[in-house]
Amino acid sequence: MQRAPILHTDLSQKVYEKLKANILSGELRPGEKLTQHKIAGDLAVSRMPLQRAYQMLEADFLVEQKPRRGFYVREYETSEILDAFEIREVLEGLAVRKLAAHPQHSEIAKRLATAFLPFTNHSTINDEEYRKNDRWFHLQIVEMTDNVILQRMNNIGHFLLHSFKPGLIRSPEETLPEHIEIIQCIAEGNSAQAEKAMMTHIQQSINILKKHTAQIIG
Repeated sequence: MQRAPILHTDLSQKVYEKLKANILSGELRPGEKLTQHKIAGDLAVSRMPLQRAYQMLEADFLVEQKPRRGFYVREYETSEILDAFEIREVLEGLAVRKLAAHPQHSEIAKRLATAFLPFTNHSTINDEEYRKNDRWFHLQIVEMTDNVILQRMNNIGHFLLHSFKPGLIRSPEETLPEHIEIIQCIAEGNSAQAEKAMMTHIQQSINILKKHTAQIIG
């Protein structure tokens, strides 16, 4: 089926948004080459807005240009995923502190709790389903704050999405109680404890990644 052309004065922005969505959804996979003539044909655009879109995606750390070979969906080293986790530790710690201090903190906690209701009181947990809900939970934590700059920083860096690239770092059985503790702290309006619980939660994954990195280097 022939795709409808993009009709917009700023074609490069539209192409950027489309390719970005395809990368973040996994339709365009890490290491995949962005074939210029195919994408230009699929989106019904010329090469000029496509090149600009590639540059914007490169600035977002979503694609990389390889000399004389073209643009590829970026593949992340363990050290880069570790960097993303370290940024998340700070950003999400701040986010839950703000959510716990929000006048509607109990309602916020109820909404966040829906992510893990399907997994409570179950002897086995589906890793892929848990991963989807886990990602939603952490994304909502940032999105539900009223801090526009915090949200903007997270959207530009895509720290959450990058950190989920390798899959679950720890088992659902291990992280589920930690998530529940974070939600409980928000429900109680305990800002300091919510921040501490979130930072400890992320630090556990950081420690595992550091050990993995040390083994590779060693």
